Amino acid sequence: MNMTIEEIREASADQLAMERQESKGVKETTPTTITPAVGAFAHSLNADAAQFLPVINDPYGLYGWCSDGVRDKITHDGGRPVFGWTIWEWPNVLLTAEFHCIWEDANGDRFDITPKPRYESQILFVADPAYPDDFDFDLRPRNRRTRLYVAPDRVAEAAALSARLTEGQRRYEEKRAQKAGLSLDDWLVSKMPTDTTGPLIDDLITACNEFEEHFDSLGTAGTVKVDEKFAELAMRRLQLQRQLKRQLPGS
Repeated sequence: MNMTIEEIREASADQLAMERQESKGVKETTPTTITPAVGAFAHSLNADAAQFLPVINDPYGLYGWCSDGVRDKITHDGGRPVFGWTIWEWPNVLLTAEFHCIWEDANGDRFDITPKPRYESQILFVADPAYPDDFDFDLRPRNRRTRLYVAPDRVAEAAALSARLTEGQRRYEEKRAQKAGLSLDDWLVSKMPTDTTGPLIDDLITACNEFEEHFDSLGTAGTVKVDEKFAELAMRRLQLQRQLKRQLPGS
């Protein structure tokens, strides 16, 4: 069932209020700068160069229905829609590209009129000219993600450990290395803890992708009916997010 603009406004307001209540636990926000990693991710979208755009408080903006809000804005104030990608950053963890619609006024100036749960005053936007003004937003591509986190260099850590060894400690470790059939350097590398954060982030990215794929399969018009698989995938994603936050409390 297609929703009227009044029904969309009501649903948007409810969703925004709920998201704002839960926003303290959200780590993703607008990148502060276009770092080499952010720039490379933006370039991978095969679209225009990334640019910061202001988020303005506009009566036509609709959270969760950005395209509908922009088209309502155009009906009243003119201009045109611009489709592309908003880039969100979970610092030191991952980047997400979310397909989005912003408003371009008659002068060619661009603004994001969609309100944000965390009250961001700007977004990092990558316009994609492959999507025309009349693009059906219900057919939008899914989010894209990439890991930012880089695992510690175990060789460098082992070298640092080696430099701190006393003579007695060095002789002890050399004996253990010889018993294991390894050089001292390889032995010390083998003692470095195995990184678990990188694989955890990769699992989270997979879980998010699987959840969004299933969500899209449930339909785009009206209220989405939650099924058992939806609940399972949502819980899996939430559990991984919580685990990652515990593992990287400063990120």
